[in-house]
Amino acid sequence: MRNMKKLAGIILSLAVIMLLPSCSSTKEATKEDTSKKDSSYVFDQAPPENVKKIQPPVETVAPPVENQSFSGTQYFVQIGAFTTKDKAEIFSAAAKEKLNRDVTIKYSDAVKLFVVQINPPLASHSEAEKVRDDIKQFKEYNDAWIVTVDK
Repeated sequence: MRNMKKLAGIILSLAVIMLLPSCSSTKEATKEDTSKKDSSYVFDQAPPENVKKIQPPVETVAPPVENQSFSGTQYFVQIGAFTTKDKAEIFSAAAKEKLNRDVTIKYSDAVKLFVVQINPPLASHSEAEKVRDDIKQFKEYNDAWIVTVDK
């Protein structure tokens, strides 16, 4: 019986020793990954074939076309967001040519990015969905999404 208790104690000790290193401290378990704080999705790569053959526009960033008398909700189809104006302009020029639509670039203070949107803004979510779905036929723009703005 005494040998049995000794054997049980040894097995229990070995189990504790083996499980101990696999546990993390509370500090490690609650540590946040600060590199993932910004949840904005940033497009920073224009297709290389478009960069070579399309020159960025010379004009300054065009303001979005807004109906000044419109009050209520507007829907924008956004096709890109970039950290630099140059990248947004290159992407915008390629989109104008490929989609044959008016495209605008504006700086968003909310996300600290240059956003590329289809103009004009739309009055209903269903209209915006139709435009977005038409644009998604092109693989370069299959990440297009709808931005809702209340005026």
